[in-house]
Amino acid sequence: MSQTYVVTGASRGLGLEFVHQLAAKGNTVFACARNPDSATGLQKLVDNKHVFAIKLDVDSHESIKAAAEEISKKTPEGIDVLINNAGIDGEAPGTAVETLLESDLATIFHTNVIGVSNVTKEFLPLLQKRGKDHVKKIVNISSLLGSITLANQTSPAGSRPAYNISKAALNMYVRMLATNLAKDNFIVYSSHPGWVATDLGGQSAPVQAVDSIRGQLAKLESVTAKDNGGFFDFEGKTLPW
Repeated sequence: MSQTYVVTGASRGLGLEFVHQLAAKGNTVFACARNPDSATGLQKLVDNKHVFAIKLDVDSHESIKAAAEEISKKTPEGIDVLINNAGIDGEAPGTAVETLLESDLATIFHTNVIGVSNVTKEFLPLLQKRGKDHVKKIVNISSLLGSITLANQTSPAGSRPAYNISKAALNMYVRMLATNLAKDNFIVYSSHPGWVATDLGGQSAPVQAVDSIRGQLAKLESVTAKDNGGFFDFEGKTLPW
């Protein structure tokens, strides 16, 4: 059954592949990006019937509000799924937690945690329009690097500290949000896309975007209430917090 999705960070990489595969399945997709007009890959998918490009900067609350208002006019009956995909890294190679720069932590945390929180807050009314009898879903793209349990295995040298800290914080946000929204028939969870060959992951990464998204969508389509508040990888396996 066709559904309506909102995807952030949709100009390239994982976000663009989400849009591509969702549209191919016949869904309606609102593809949100900071500069959608200059995103050539995204523009190839936009038809303004099933795929719409929406300007949204997750670092600007006003931009998020404007995007939510624009989408609400195009789909007044609401949306089914919010995919919080937008995220950044950006730390200098070799950055250690003991020498972590305040600017790195503030910038990355603002996008990866505060941005997700603000997007979710502004789009929640559109999800709630579907009513309590309808299952609504919020997927937050996290990372295995945000697992506190596995920290010494996934990042033994303590590299990328600001990014790792931001994803651990995101996971806590997801867990708390899932608890609070469960009564309204929401399924909220964190998804680890794998180490993917994108601009963020690097071209030497072992997982291709098409495979990551195919796996993540399979999980998204099969989740039930028991998965609410969970943390899963792109193959559907449960990850430790």
